[in-house]
Amino acid sequence: MSEEKVVANESVEENVAQIKAQESPTPDPLIAEAKKYRKRAQLAESKIAELEKKFEAQENAKLKENEEYKTLAEKLEAENVSLRGVQEEHQSMISQRKEALLSLIPEEKREQFQNKDLDVLEFVVSEISSKTPSEPNVHNQVRGSQIPSDWTTLPKDERKANWGNILRKIANRKT
Repeated sequence: MSEEKVVANESVEENVAQIKAQESPTPDPLIAEAKKYRKRAQLAESKIAELEKKFEAQENAKLKENEEYKTLAEKLEAENVSLRGVQEEHQSMISQRKEALLSLIPEEKREQFQNKDLDVLEFVVSEISSKTPSEPNVHNQVRGSQIPSDWTTLPKDERKANWGNILRKIANRKT
């Protein structure tokens, strides 16, 4: 056990020395020190997680070797039960995100993308949103109501609103 601590301390010290060499100089020595400690803590946490996985694998191998399958099965069942809740939560989050993305796709294309993965849907939605113009692409067109050839049949309020257009139409006919 003490050998493992010595090896772990040596590797952490080597990693800290490597991190010091990689860090860019910062103007505040307190910030640099905080960064150093944070990196050191992250390295230690990753080492601990790695060692825990190795320990669990060794424990499982030992149980298999001693033919204690019942204990191993109970242990794995408990782990399986704990992971089911996480999986269900993950699946519900993915389905909610898919529904939100599908609602952004035009209705005529929804069926086509309904069974696609989440990353494909995100890509399609980003492409669709980047291609939709914010203003209509209309050049050299006049927006105006068409005046019927017999403008005398128009109601009084429409005739009053379009009086300038009516006069222009009459003036164009005379020329």
